[in-house]
Amino acid sequence: MGDQQNRKPTILIVDDNFVNLNILLEFLNQKGYKTLIAQDGEVAIRRAEIGLPDLILLDIMMKGIDGFETCKRLKKNERTRHIPVIFLTALTDTANQMKGFKVGGVDYITKPFDHVEVLECIRKQITIKKQNEELTQLTPSISEDNDARDRFFSIIVHKMSRAFNQLHDLSSFFAEAISELHIDEIDIFERHLFGSARNTINILENILNWGRVQNDVLVVKAENIDIYGICLAVLYRFQKLARAKNISLSHELKPQINVLSDSDMIYQVLCNILFLTIENSLSQKINISIEKTDKEVYLYIKDTSLSPDLLKNLSESKDILETIDTNDQQLTSLTLALCKKMLEKNNGSLFIKSKDEKNSYFCINLPIYEDKT
Repeated sequence: MGDQQNRKPTILIVDDNFVNLNILLEFLNQKGYKTLIAQDGEVAIRRAEIGLPDLILLDIMMKGIDGFETCKRLKKNERTRHIPVIFLTALTDTANQMKGFKVGGVDYITKPFDHVEVLECIRKQITIKKQNEELTQLTPSISEDNDARDRFFSIIVHKMSRAFNQLHDLSSFFAEAISELHIDEIDIFERHLFGSARNTINILENILNWGRVQNDVLVVKAENIDIYGICLAVLYRFQKLARAKNISLSHELKPQINVLSDSDMIYQVLCNILFLTIENSLSQKINISIEKTDKEVYLYIKDTSLSPDLLKNLSESKDILETIDTNDQQLTSLTLALCKKMLEKNNGSLFIKSKDEKNSYFCINLPIYEDKT
């Protein structure tokens, strides 16, 4: 599995415009990706079957079979149906963008190409693909207990189908109503679509981490990390989701506050906590602040409607699957249980504290990094 994770992703670029093809080819090669190219749909299908790329960038308007038909055929083929397809489309071609989702595309990149957008879109979809592959490997060994394994499958089916159905419904309605919407209404729909996609990715990340915790394969790589940088990365990740809910994100953080922790785990914990805060916020402003003592760092995320009772007895659960149910309250508990276990592995802890009868906030504490040199 290590060799599979370390290999460079392969991307198939499909475009009958040589200029566009060459721009993407040079850019992706510079970024370390392996590339395959095709200038029509028929060749693309054959190269996808043989090369099995990790991702396909597919132009919509091509001679012969267009991008939509090419995507349909790829999704009907057992060898290529799992490969994510990102459509290449004109900046104002919203109707075709929505049609792309219907035929099996996972995202789109607009022309003229913005290199930052291209890279972010590709990395996101390759990450999702890898997570799906890892989930397939983790699931059979999650538990020898058939009931526990059934609960795990139940949560996957319920939450993922719900998330994807929401994405599908939003995309379908958007495609049908696009000609009747004003520009401000289009912007609102776009933010809702992004929020739905962000929610789907968050669910998938947590499912994978549940499996890792259950199999005791969540290895801590403690190092000296600046919590300031991680917090800023998390805030940036959720800015668009917060705006979709008319919530302002702010912070009172300073650089060079160093903790001894696993950076990937802390990033995931903060993503989960901020996501829960956004979903359950009682105000239109969420603030992250920090306090430092000689031994610990305390990170506060305010304000939320979550009750301190949600954390009660979670740390005593021997099997994280015991908390699984298909209702949203239990799923919130499961996410918090996962965060607690990840923080405990980093010698930290998680609390929900009440500010008053209605408002509460999260408190995360982590050990200070002590330079012993």
